[in-house]
Amino acid sequence: SHIDKMFDILAYKLLGRIPKLQNKPHLFDIFGGITLASIFVQALNNRDPNQFERDALRSILTSSHGYIESLKNKTSSNVVEGIDALVKEAKAKGTHVTKEQVNEIFSGEMTKAKGHMKLIAEAETTKTRGVAHTMEIASNGEKFGIDDPSLFWVVVRDNVTCVECMKIHMMPDGITPRVWKLSEISHSYHKRGDDRPSSCSLHPGCRCTPQQLPPGWGFKGGYISFISLDHDEWKSQRGED
Repeated sequence: SHIDKMFDILAYKLLGRIPKLQNKPHLFDIFGGITLASIFVQALNNRDPNQFERDALRSILTSSHGYIESLKNKTSSNVVEGIDALVKEAKAKGTHVTKEQVNEIFSGEMTKAKGHMKLIAEAETTKTRGVAHTMEIASNGEKFGIDDPSLFWVVVRDNVTCVECMKIHMMPDGITPRVWKLSEISHSYHKRGDDRPSSCSLHPGCRCTPQQLPPGWGFKGGYISFISLDHDEWKSQRGED
């Protein structure tokens, strides 16, 4: 019961709303702090999500909650099994289980759970931000009559930028962002070796951010610049222009 309560609090703090209560009013009320729900809305430029985007957020929250529930159940089982083993050993020896022994098992399992929870939070936060940014690009494209918007990723280039991000998000010169069509983007988790970007981002903690590239715009020296009214950077990078 104690573990259940702890994990429910963690889930609420991360998600902003427990999915099993998704039919309750005020699903999109954002309660203090940074949550997946608030990150999603911020990536939509703080506008009200439409029904399709609400469904996408519900799906993200549900899957994220599933990961947390799995971790909770595993942690609870490990604690119970550990204490049960202590009790059996104590009975066999004719001794008693001490409070310190119980605390040691509980603390050890919670330390492991903390590390796993951190990975879940990083992965789901990155995915939520990327999916919402991509949906905002799709919405903007529809608004301006662009059937298949062009987009690129703003890459934080420093000594910890990963090889995969440079390969997928940048041109071979390592300076110019690579342009993609929205229709080319994967919407599942990226696997190393895939040759296209993902709306879920490339890895947990990925700092690359998708941005729409308006028609007529391209890159000069790695910086976005207006080229000409008929310029198509996507075609230009693929040698079709």
